[in-house]
Amino acid sequence: MIAHAQQPDSTTRPATHTVKTGDTLWDLARVYLGDPFLWPEIYRINTDVVEDPHWIYPGEVLRIPGASAGEPGVVAEMTPSDSGIAEEPVEATGPTMFRRPVRRGTAAVRGGALAIDAAPAVRAGEYYAAPFVIGDYPRKHAGKIIGTAEIAGIPMAHERTFLQNEERVYVRIPTASIPSVGDKFLAYKMGPDIPGIGQVVIPTGILLVEQPSNGDATIARVITQFEDLELAQNVTPLDNFVSPPAAPLTPIDLGPSAKIAWIQGNPELATIQSYLIVALGEDVGVKPGDEFHVYRRRQTTDEGDHLPAELIAVAHAVRVGATTSTLVVSGQRNPAIVEGARTQLSARMP
Repeated sequence: MIAHAQQPDSTTRPATHTVKTGDTLWDLARVYLGDPFLWPEIYRINTDVVEDPHWIYPGEVLRIPGASAGEPGVVAEMTPSDSGIAEEPVEATGPTMFRRPVRRGTAAVRGGALAIDAAPAVRAGEYYAAPFVIGDYPRKHAGKIIGTAEIAGIPMAHERTFLQNEERVYVRIPTASIPSVGDKFLAYKMGPDIPGIGQVVIPTGILLVEQPSNGDATIARVITQFEDLELAQNVTPLDNFVSPPAAPLTPIDLGPSAKIAWIQGNPELATIQSYLIVALGEDVGVKPGDEFHVYRRRQTTDEGDHLPAELIAVAHAVRVGATTSTLVVSGQRNPAIVEGARTQLSARMP
């Protein structure tokens, strides 16, 4: 049984913590700040020590935000037992629970100690790799990778279908596209057709046009791969991605909500960096960078007791369509991210 006690306030909070094997920014924020979702607070004031928040190492000395200065020359230390928290030992699975690069800025906290990202940023790599729902016209008029342009010196016993980075390929350009040298196309494979939502496509890579042609196949080069890139996959012109400015989010109450319609890879339980698709898009004002909460709805037990809604995870919109959005999980509190779980828009970009 886990016994919870009040977290140390700023007058008793130690000035530093020396990293030990198994420590994570998530756990340090839980012990010292009372909420694991405040881990960016610790990272923000330790960027001179922690180069990448994905990895912290034994022996590093981290400053604790809001700590009492104490007596000169005295460095206080605290362990989970010092805070009055009695816990079962947990085997560490990695230096930190977060795979996404941390956004610089101060996390904000609102009702129920739910943290929001103070300055979210959508990166080009996240955007281009994100699955999305495609419309009928671009799906029906897509181009296709029709062959490799690399001529083997020795005949191969078996025809190769997988493509490699920097490989040159023949491409049938999508209808109504007139390619030029330097144009880029997104290669993708077809995902499921979600009833009432549309056809999901899963990006596999980016192609750069090197030799366009009016009548013959266009020659392009593979410059980026997200998943296995194969012959016969479709291509469509690459969107011109413009990163939204990093800016403080505005919390909202009773934002629009929808169930998770699809999770990439169909995992038993999704986790950090998983892509989710929900049926909320530009039609309800969603913008890239907006924050969503994944939660378990309020429940009533057989004996009539009411259980409050519980936060499962935090996600951010990385790609927004007319009626759908692709979210990426950026923080997780409970291991229950499954298709059908509820999501709600919790904070908006300016």
